[in-house]
Amino acid sequence: MSLQGPPHRRRPRDYPQTPPRRPWRGFRVQFNPLALVAGALAIVAAIIALIAFRILEPTGSAVVLPRFAGMALADARREAASVNVNLRVVAHHPDSHAAKDVVLGQYPAPGEHVREGRTVDLIVSDGPTSSEVPSLSGLSLRDARVALGNAHLELGAVTEVRSNELAAGRILDQHPDAHSQAPEGSKVDVTVAQGRAEVYVPRFVGLSLAFAQSAAHSIGVALAPPVWLPIAKNAKPRGTVVAQDPLPGQPLSSTEKVTLSVSGGAPATPTPLPTVPPTPVPASVAPATESPGPSPEASGATPTAAPVARSMRIAVKLPPSATPKRIRVALVDATGSRDLYDETTTGGFTLSFDVTVTGAGTIQTYVNGALTTSTQL
Repeated sequence: MSLQGPPHRRRPRDYPQTPPRRPWRGFRVQFNPLALVAGALAIVAAIIALIAFRILEPTGSAVVLPRFAGMALADARREAASVNVNLRVVAHHPDSHAAKDVVLGQYPAPGEHVREGRTVDLIVSDGPTSSEVPSLSGLSLRDARVALGNAHLELGAVTEVRSNELAAGRILDQHPDAHSQAPEGSKVDVTVAQGRAEVYVPRFVGLSLAFAQSAAHSIGVALAPPVWLPIAKNAKPRGTVVAQDPLPGQPLSSTEKVTLSVSGGAPATPTPLPTVPPTPVPASVAPATESPGPSPEASGATPTAAPVARSMRIAVKLPPSATPKRIRVALVDATGSRDLYDETTTGGFTLSFDVTVTGAGTIQTYVNGALTTSTQL
């Protein structure tokens, strides 16, 4: 007999009703491999930089950087040693206002806080570059300043001295000397004349030599011996000043002289002269009471004819001389002696004359009164 009864069925429990779950729709994430690699490299670089900074960072307490600019390099090194920092020269530059080995700049800047042992970069001066000192002799102060400025130099002390060699305000001397080398920006001291007032060359061209000499004497201008030009066609009248040196308007020192070039004149226009025939000598008539004398034909004498006048052009070369001398050219013929040229000159040029010679003629040249040449015509 079976003791088992019918199976016992449990009553199902009542569970709270839950809403049905929606199917999960997640967002899709897209991964960029290049971005991941770049990010990883940035992180690695930052770690390496941090490690390098920790390794290279000088240890020690913080200090305030002093100002090294304007110090000599040796003084800057001693100052740097006192605050336990190092100096390193990274550049050299010429500077017209700083001597050689003077600090021009630094990095880091003065006043910054750095750790002991930090290295400070410096820029050091190579000193001013040199310039050639121009010649200032005879210049005015204004012109001297311009000349010095062009050479990157400056005008220094100005000393005045009494002098009659130059006009007042003109430079007599300078230091440093002309054409020497001096640092750019340095000063040049000058000595200035405190003498007579400025004198300018007047205009003598177009005046006669006599009037020019008189005018020059009245204004205190010294004249050198005049230079006589040779006779030339279409030249100015003889004795007219045609050129001068120095030119008009130029300043003139007390020792300087003005040289005048004077026209020798144009050649004379020859005047035709009639030919004079020989005049026969009339025979003398003896008185009836006297016995006739012998006639010229009987005695064999030749009648004397009058000298013949002839026109000609002659050329005379004046002897050259290193210094001006008085040169005189004279014509001697049957009528006597007359001067064709008489001037003080250095010679060396040729003169032309149109002359009338009566009978036999001679051209004679005298230098300082001594006869040097004699030429028969």
